[in-house]
Amino acid sequence: MTLGDPWLLLLIPLFYLLLKVFSGRTYLGYSRISALPQLTPFKALLVWLPGFFLFVAVTFTVLGLCHPQSDLQETTLHTQGLEMILAIDTSFSMTGHALEVVKGAVKDFIKRRPNDLTGITIFGTDAALVVLPTREYTLLENSIDRIQASQVGFQTAIGEGLFTSIMALVEGDMGKEFYINTVRDSINAPHLKDYALKLAKKVGLKKNRVIVLFTDGIYNVGIDPTRPLRLASRLGIRVYVLAVEPSAETGVEPEQAARRIAELQSGVAATEGKYLKAEGVEALKQSASGGAELDARAIWASLSADDMSSEVERLYKEVDSIERDRLFLEKTTRREDLYFYPALLGLISLLGMVVVENIWVRIP
Repeated sequence: MTLGDPWLLLLIPLFYLLLKVFSGRTYLGYSRISALPQLTPFKALLVWLPGFFLFVAVTFTVLGLCHPQSDLQETTLHTQGLEMILAIDTSFSMTGHALEVVKGAVKDFIKRRPNDLTGITIFGTDAALVVLPTREYTLLENSIDRIQASQVGFQTAIGEGLFTSIMALVEGDMGKEFYINTVRDSINAPHLKDYALKLAKKVGLKKNRVIVLFTDGIYNVGIDPTRPLRLASRLGIRVYVLAVEPSAETGVEPEQAARRIAELQSGVAATEGKYLKAEGVEALKQSASGGAELDARAIWASLSADDMSSEVERLYKEVDSIERDRLFLEKTTRREDLYFYPALLGLISLLGMVVVENIWVRIP
């Protein structure tokens, strides 16, 4: 046991001195001691007990004020689950109602996975880490609520979002010998360069780590998404994409957009993940009255988070099929407060003083 404020122990001898100084005694004078009635040993003890109990009560009270604590205790928490990053497209093509629907789908997905460590990244022209993997749902929910369209630029850099998400998952295993910017340069080539390969060798396979990307599936700036996907495949990180209909212009010609989506699908499959298309949007297209063609904005205006529940359910089942490893969550070193025990003993001593002084001493 340790004391947080041991200097308060000085109050004990100070109280003892004050007790001696101010404990004046009143007495009756007798010409002969033989005239006094003789006290039995038990009654003589009772005379001293109130003062003893008072001193003990003060002593334990001071000990409680000294903030007694237990010795250091280490607590390690483990659970079986996944460590994942949810990457959210916030570019101009996901503006307006589209982003709100995706945010609702992300919250629903997080609620379904209470045992996983979940982090959040966003990407537009650039990418940014919002929350490191955690189990604090309130923190995740509040962070999602603060995400806004075009927060990191108007364009769609899916490759940057993937790379930032990968680094969020493995940065703790990289050590001091690897630098993120150098890793980025090393993967931005037709093939992984030696620097990225050395990183993959050092980090090793991370079979229980996952990236889930929410996007319209069309990139128009930044590194080619297939390049960070190659690194993810080397690291054993599975990537899932939930693609939704863009609600604005993407700036990419239809033929080029189709080719880029196909490349993204192929790269995702190489990580043993899946590319899932939001069927709720297609259903709304097909249900347009008279077969009229609805534009993307009109579709999203009538789409809600509930309409994407089937897509979230499919995504949940796909991710849940991954074998979950034992996750190390936290290792805390703490001291347990023990002030309750001296406070209780001090109260018992005080009650003992009251009982002896007001009841037992009066017994003839």
